Amino acid sequence: MKTEQEYALDPWYKQPWLLLAMIPLVATVIAGTTFLVVSIISSDGIVKDDYYREARGYISDPTKIQAAYDKNIAANLAIDNLTGDLSLRLSGDFSSYPDRLYLDFVSPTHQKYDLSIVLKQVAGQPFYLGSLSAPIEGKRYIMINAADASWRLRAEINPPYEQRNFSIRAEKP
Repeated sequence: MKTEQEYALDPWYKQPWLLLAMIPLVATVIAGTTFLVVSIISSDGIVKDDYYREARGYISDPTKIQAAYDKNIAANLAIDNLTGDLSLRLSGDFSSYPDRLYLDFVSPTHQKYDLSIVLKQVAGQPFYLGSLSAPIEGKRYIMINAADASWRLRAEINPPYEQRNFSIRAEKP
């Protein structure tokens, strides 16, 4: 065993206190680098709505929701989660109904769980059909968009989804 005088004669890199001082610094650098790599690789794709950047803030653009409210648009969506069938009945002040609609099931937690479905009109009626590519699980936000993106309906739905009907009405923004 070395005495204090022998430790004092050793070069600085052989001192035992150096190891105690360097371990937290090295651990901090490794943890910081790990968090930096994870934050760069994973995207934060949660927000799905009409937002635009103005100066240092993000502003919501309610023009599509206002257009749906002005046209008094409402929809009745029937979901059969077991078979994957979707049917939607649309009502509102239309000169002619759109030939297709875009239906998005947006997950509040991560973008990879979002589902986008094209609903096609049935024989000129305000009735639309589509099918789910995967069962819906968990809380979802529904967004119904016109093919020309002139209006949008939004709603929040919660499970269970086995056989459910949802009434969606345009609300004043």
